[in-house]
Order: sequence, then C-alpha cells, then structure tokens
Amino acid sequence: MTPETSLLKPAARLLGIAESGLMGASHSVLGGIVIRADLIIDGIVWSKVTVRGMDATDTIIGMVQRLARADLNGIMIHGCILAGYNIINLAEVHEATNLPVISITGEPQEDLEAHLKSTFPSGWKERLKVYRRNGEIQSFSLSNQHIVYGQFIGCKKQIVKGVLKRFTRFGGIPEPIRVARILARALVKNQSSN
Repeated sequence: MTPETSLLKPAARLLGIAESGLMGASHSVLGGIVIRADLIIDGIVWSKVTVRGMDATDTIIGMVQRLARADLNGIMIHGCILAGYNIINLAEVHEATNLPVISITGEPQEDLEAHLKSTFPSGWKERLKVYRRNGEIQSFSLSNQHIVYGQFIGCKKQIVKGVLKRFTRFGGIPEPIRVARILARALVKNQSSN
C-alpha cells in the first residue's frame, strides 16, 4: 500500500493541524490531533508559530517528529497561510515526513500578492514563491453541499475527495481540522488565564 492509498484504508489516521486564530500576540498556537477514520482521537500535539514569521513549515515538521508515530497516513492542515502570512511549504513537509499533505480552507485566497506586497515590502517575493510551490488551489464539493478549497502534495485529487468524504461529518470543516482548532483555542484560553 502506498502512502497515498493508505489515506483510504479503514484504520487511516490523519494528523489534523489548525491554529488558534487569535491574533495580536507575537505567536499563534497550533493544535494537532491524531484522528482515525472512525473519528476516534488517539493523539495530540501542539506548538507555536511566529506571527508574520517563516517558521510554520519547520514547526509542523517538528510536530510530526515529536509524535514519533509510524501509523500516521497523512497530514491535514487548515490552510497553508498561518499567523499573519507565515506560509507553509507543503512540499517540504511532505518530503520531511514522507506523508501526503492536504491543506483545506473554506475560502480561496484572493489577491495574495497585493496583501504580501503591502505587508512585507522587502520580503514578499519569497513568501509568494513558497505559496506558489504548493500548487493550484482546487475546489471540492462535499456530500453535504459545502464547497472547500485545497492544495495537496503526495496524493491525487481523487484521494483528497475520498479523505474529505470520510473525515467530514457536517458543515464544511473536516473533523481533523475542527478538533485541532478546538485544541488550539483551548490552549490559548488556558495560557491567557494563567
């Protein structure tokens, strides 16, 4: 079984990663959930990325390495632009982990180049280059009529469709991402109350 086709096996496990979404600090929290195809959670990991930094790729690779699990079949990330344009290089994550990497979001990224130019006048080209390495954005129609958008490395669109079908129970957010976001937000709330 190839890494790509193992995403569709009955006991497939994904690492879902999402950020807290709370801005204003120098760092954003990433929550990671290992979740099986039957939606049983059997692992967690978390980390931080620098707001407006370029450390998201290395951080996600580090999260996978810290889990040290041979039973992971893929990685699903809530978008490839985190924490104030901290852009993930999906190919680099794939190469470092030997796992298919799927980035899913509810909205396509619009006018990224203009946003990068205004936010990073001297460093926008490198960020745009990393983003473009992730491939074209593809749209996916879920069985519940929601549309999501994604980029992926290490698997084909047909496999991504199958993964989305298996891991999305309701709404437009696949469970690995939904639960990872809950974890990330809880970690931020817990840290701010201490």
